[in-house]
Order: sequence, then structure tokens, then C-alpha cells
Amino acid sequence: MTDQVRIALLNVSKRFGEDTAVDGLSLAIAPGELCVLVGTSGCGKSTTLRMINRLIEHSDGQIHIDGQPIREINEQALRRRIGYAIQSTGLFPHWTVARNIGLVPRLLKWPAERIQKRTRELMQLLGLSETEFAGKYPHQLSGGQAQRVGVARALAADPDILLMDEPFGALDPITRESLQDELLRLQARLHKTIVFVTHDMEEAMKLADRIVVMDGGKVVQQGSPQDLLTAPENAFVESLLGGRDRGLKQAGLIPVRDVMHPTGARRQTTAAAVSADDDLRGALSLMLLHRLSSLTVVDERDRTVGTLGVDDIMHRKNLLPAASAKPANQSSNQSSNQAYNQPASSSDDGDAVEDKAKVEDGAEQTSPSQDRGPRHEE
Repeated sequence: MTDQVRIALLNVSKRFGEDTAVDGLSLAIAPGELCVLVGTSGCGKSTTLRMINRLIEHSDGQIHIDGQPIREINEQALRRRIGYAIQSTGLFPHWTVARNIGLVPRLLKWPAERIQKRTRELMQLLGLSETEFAGKYPHQLSGGQAQRVGVARALAADPDILLMDEPFGALDPITRESLQDELLRLQARLHKTIVFVTHDMEEAMKLADRIVVMDGGKVVQQGSPQDLLTAPENAFVESLLGGRDRGLKQAGLIPVRDVMHPTGARRQTTAAAVSADDDLRGALSLMLLHRLSSLTVVDERDRTVGTLGVDDIMHRKNLLPAASAKPANQSSNQSSNQAYNQPASSSDDGDAVEDKAKVEDGAEQTSPSQDRGPRHEE
């Protein structure tokens, strides 16, 4: 067993009666990796997620966490060491925000003072004012606030693994983007192993270290966002990636600073500005919006650091940075699954299991580019 694998699914299958939902799935996820499972409804992504924390028991094969088969671990103890965030948050309506966040530490019998300290830390980390929110109830929260509380509860016991089943799917686009940014910020700081389920490829592209594409009960392709955009395995993957919009999605993966001309190389400024940390997709949008062929590039203090022209973008080779070490068209029998010499195969959803009862008996989990507009140089 390799020490570079936190979660391993080894030839795992799941059957519901006569229907095979997951069929021979093998997947290895490294410590600190944010792995996103994507696909259309019924492809197996949520079933796969729920088998990891035993909310659904697998029929065949093995699932290991840190080298230990999960069936050797008490299922409630297992769930208390894995954070779980879902779309509906699963917050208890008759509990305050603070009590909801502290649920798992209380079940683990942490001292009250430690629970209070951890709750305060998480509320601050997720931008929830303790004085404003600690005593509120879920019905008093907006969707985004409730989802932040759900994520805080998932992180309360400081688990190494976080499972997230379409946690932002029911939110409006602005709140959703804000929470995606929040998750990336948290991950950069906490380095959790995250398995994230979504049907939204834009979300997957933004968040994932590795994307696993599923279709018809099978893993069709996996790799980094760059890998998939550069060489989609088949017409289905290409369609999922946006078809003719692939070029724009590629541009969305490249920061402006990688393409711009530093100020010393080209000093002229333009009527609109873009941040060096923005992506080329946002820069192209600004050019179209303001009918410009070039933009001034500024830093976080709004100081001019360079310029970006449409020709600079068009002449960038393949629009993409160098591919990762994984093969561009790596499919279901490659990637980190090689650690186990297992072919990564399939899965199919049975996304029809509600876990509230398991939460209540102690199986909780967390039931739970910037447009700067016209600009004038001083």
C-alpha cells in the first residue's frame, strides 16, 4: 500500500437489486488532492461518494482509507473522521449555528471549551461573525450563509477527508462563485483531501486538481483540467467540456501575468485595465466589451505592471501551459490508479439515498475575472 494514497477504491461495485449502479470502479486519490467527479445525472458520482463514508455499502471490491479497509472501521467512527457537505446543508433546524457546527466534536466528547474555541475559529475562517450568527437558527440564514455553516460543520473535527456532494448546486450564481472562491482559499490553507461531486463543468474546471468524467456507469476519462481540454477522450467528453467553447475554457485556466508584456517592455497604457491575477477569458471579455485590442495590466494595488494585447493571446501556443505529467488523454485505466495496478472503470448513480436518519443516530457528516471597467492613468 502506497503512502501517497489517502482514498483507494479497488474494483468496487454497487448493485441495487438487479441494477448495477457502480461496476468495477478503481480510483486512487492522493493526500491533499481535490478530485472532482463529474457527469450527467445517473452516472454514479454520488453513489461513489457515499460508499466512501459507508452511507451506502459497496457490494464488491474494497475501499481503503490510509491503507485500512473501511469495513474494518466502525461506521459511525468512520463518518466522524470524514467531513461531509451536501446541497441541502442538513442543518438541524432547532439548533443554533454554533450548536450545529459543534455537533461532531460533541459526539467525539471534546471538552466544552475546546468545542467553543473550534466553533469560533471556523466561523472566523468562513466569514461568519460570531456575534451576528452564533445564536441564529438555520431559517434565519441565507442560502450562502447556511452553506458556509454546513462546510464549517464538515470541518469541525478537523478531518483529513472532506466529501462534498453538489454543495453549491442550489445557490444563485453570485453566491455560488463566492463559495467556490472560499473553498479554494480554504484548500490552499488546509490541504484537505476533497472528493467533490458536481454536474457543472465550469465548477469542476475552477476547483479540480483532477477531474474524473463518468458516463453510463463508466469512467470515461480523468486528468487535470488542462489534460481534458487539450485532448478529450471522445465526443461525450468534448460535449461536456463545452464543444466549441473549449477555447474559452482553456483561456480561463491561464493567468494574465503569464502572457502580458511587463511595463518595461511596453509602456503604453489603455482605457481599461485587467488584473494580472485574472484569466485570459476575462481579459478577452473586457476587450470585447470595450472594443479594445489591448488592456493595461495592474497589480493588487492597482499599479500598472504591463499590457496585454489580443495578439499576445492569439499567439500563445495551444492557449495552454505545459501539460502535467499525466498523459493528456489518460482514461480509466491510468492516473493514480496505477498505484494499485487496477483499471479505473466505472460507476453509475443511485443518487436516491437521503441520509438524515443516519445523521440523527450519530452518522452525521455535515448534513451538512474581475471587470475593472474604463480606466484613466493619473
